Amino acid sequence: MKISKYMAFGAVAISAMFTSCVGDLDVKPDDPDLTLEPSSKVEMDGMLAGLYYDLITGDGLSVSDGGAGSFTRCHFNLQEIVADECFISDKWNDPGYTVLNFNTWANDNEWIYAAFSRENHLAKLASVYIRDLHKFGPAFYSEQEIATYDAEARVLRAFANYNMIDLFGRGPWIDENSPTGAVPPTYDRKQLFDATVADLVAHVDNMLPAAQQEYGRLSREAGYMLLAKLYLNAEVYTGTAMWQECADALKHVVETGLELAPEYKYLFCRSNDKYVGNGEIIWGVPLRIGYTEGYGATTYLTAGAWMEPDNDDSPLAQQLKKLNNNGTPWSGLRLRPELSKVLKGDPRRLIYEGSYQEEIPDLASYDEASCGYMLIKYTNTDETDYYNEAGETNNGTQMSETDYPVFRLADAYLMLAECQLHGVNCNGYDYLNKVRDRVGLDPISTPSTSELLDERQRELYMEGHRRSDLIRFGRYTGSNYLWSWKGGVYTGASIPEYRALFPIPYQYVATVGQNPGY
Repeated sequence: MKISKYMAFGAVAISAMFTSCVGDLDVKPDDPDLTLEPSSKVEMDGMLAGLYYDLITGDGLSVSDGGAGSFTRCHFNLQEIVADECFISDKWNDPGYTVLNFNTWANDNEWIYAAFSRENHLAKLASVYIRDLHKFGPAFYSEQEIATYDAEARVLRAFANYNMIDLFGRGPWIDENSPTGAVPPTYDRKQLFDATVADLVAHVDNMLPAAQQEYGRLSREAGYMLLAKLYLNAEVYTGTAMWQECADALKHVVETGLELAPEYKYLFCRSNDKYVGNGEIIWGVPLRIGYTEGYGATTYLTAGAWMEPDNDDSPLAQQLKKLNNNGTPWSGLRLRPELSKVLKGDPRRLIYEGSYQEEIPDLASYDEASCGYMLIKYTNTDETDYYNEAGETNNGTQMSETDYPVFRLADAYLMLAECQLHGVNCNGYDYLNKVRDRVGLDPISTPSTSELLDERQRELYMEGHRRSDLIRFGRYTGSNYLWSWKGGVYTGASIPEYRALFPIPYQYVATVGQNPGY
């Protein structure tokens, strides 16, 4: 299993090079006088590593526990818990979950604060790195290397801005030219979209292709996937659809030799690193004990889901008992019945039922020993022994080493199908059926809007896409689609249109302003 040097150095780099700005999460750009001038290529490499590490760490935020501040955990919560796929039990007694379960959040929610702060922080770090790369980089790198690393940092910054656009609809615009000590301008949704897209278009071709990039790092294909994601949601973000542009960007992803993994479930177990980067997982967040471990990402999705079932010796139960290689179960993440039902009869249904009840009529006092199906999509086992029949133990740690998938080739295929649904000639339905064929399902010749949305859920559930998908398909707010506990009602209730965006956390309102409705 390859660990590239930049990841090994990441934890050190974040403290050595950026100590001054980890705890500084206001909306001002970092003071260049507070960063250290790199004295070697290793230190310069470490600055880039720090950008990736910022996606993993929970450090630097005033939240209830260390895992709460990580990008992966925040991103999952604001895409999945607020939609029709899962919830977090009130029995955890962690602040902020109940209102996410019920779609009743306010601007003092710690998960919303953590997400905004983390995206803002990554955009700042990337901008500081780009500035310093051009200032100090010529001493260590060739002109071509500088262009490549510059593009890589810009894609990371664009990724932060993409999430800011999607979740909050506005945010500070920070780049390498932001004056020190000045409050950056606040861009509205269209301004932030236009600036982010323009920067991506100008630099994405300087990225290394997937076949040449190191494990865990962003490739050219990942950059185009991000650009396609922005175009996919352009009508939501700006009022103007960009389906042709989305399909054109996706050509740079699907026509480069990447292939689907042979088995769906292999993408979500500990050995999934073999599919990361130059495989189906176009970009994933690497998780390795001693390097990039944490209580976010797939640790959250394995230990968080797991409860050891009693009186069940089935292979699935045995796998569940050892899901985290005998780590301590958290038993808080449970599935909403809507997800379970849409996956009925589908080979991708990686759900443990046992003797549990599918419906959960009372989130405050439900019996966790009998209610709520559990997710077993993510495992801390190897594909060669998926059910851990060998009985491997965790050697004293409950941390997961399963990489967290951010962009997948199957998603790109389904995005092309959506482009064809909107009139683009791109063979999108053929790509859709490649996804279905992998799991032995019959092709769909002409999918309806509902069929395509359902197919996206069956393929991509619990991967951090669902809220955005429901919004784009017009099924998130209002009452035309209800799910259990939507709006705080067991049978579901309408939620107002303004909840398609999260509020600006109160800590930032003075400089960024507030979204309507909050």
